[in-house]
Amino acid sequence: MWKWETDQQPKGVMVVIHDMMEHHEYYADLISRLRRSGYHCITGDLPGHGQTTRVNKGHITDFSQYTDRIDEWYKVAHDYGLPTFLIGQGLGGLIALEAVRQNNLQIDGIVLLNPLLSFKQSFMNRKNTLKTSVRTSSDATRFNPGIKMKYFTEDKKFLEQYENDELIVRKVSYHWYRTVINQMKTTTEHLDDFPDVPVLAILSKNNEIVDPYLSAKYVKRINSKEIGVHILEDGEHSIFQRDAIEIPYYQLETFLNMQLFKIGLLI
Repeated sequence: MWKWETDQQPKGVMVVIHDMMEHHEYYADLISRLRRSGYHCITGDLPGHGQTTRVNKGHITDFSQYTDRIDEWYKVAHDYGLPTFLIGQGLGGLIALEAVRQNNLQIDGIVLLNPLLSFKQSFMNRKNTLKTSVRTSSDATRFNPGIKMKYFTEDKKFLEQYENDELIVRKVSYHWYRTVINQMKTTTEHLDDFPDVPVLAILSKNNEIVDPYLSAKYVKRINSKEIGVHILEDGEHSIFQRDAIEIPYYQLETFLNMQLFKIGLLI
């Protein structure tokens, strides 16, 4: 886990949760912006990702490994005594929702960036579902899920970083895939008993990983009095891994400012 504190008068704390296959270093630009906007940032690598392990790369035994990790980061953020927000990209969005639902985290808002609530239907998904439902290998056996890095972003800087990054998860275990699929189903079936927490969802229309319209439909079922859903006309799955992030960052900052205004910390 890493902490980056703002040099400004702090407004709040952001817990940043990365996506599947990548790790926290891909959020350095976003974290820099958030710090300039007055937010401390807490983040780290999820189990089976980044620097957490070499042995269990691309593998978990239970989804609670993810939610327990977020609980650890949340406790560090909560110690600041400031408004606390979760922001999750892709798998990170699914984890954020489940962490709040299961662990009853007292947060002031959730930002979901193309949350992994529905894989885009494709031959790849059907093939993987069939492959992982038929017991042909051990749970820990890895396979290539067919998710290309260009599906995350077509930004040349990030694509080059992916290409040369030995920490990127190239293969996942059969058990990881089944666990995530099952968790998506469980989470979407229980969204209406979710705590009343303000939610902002930013999705991208040109998405080869997540179905943005079905995901938006699920988000709108969350039991919250305040839900904002924005679907971007351009950009791929990773909202902030590209140069043109002015529009989504404006949407993010507007949401945060609104929550601080309601709390009485922003005039």
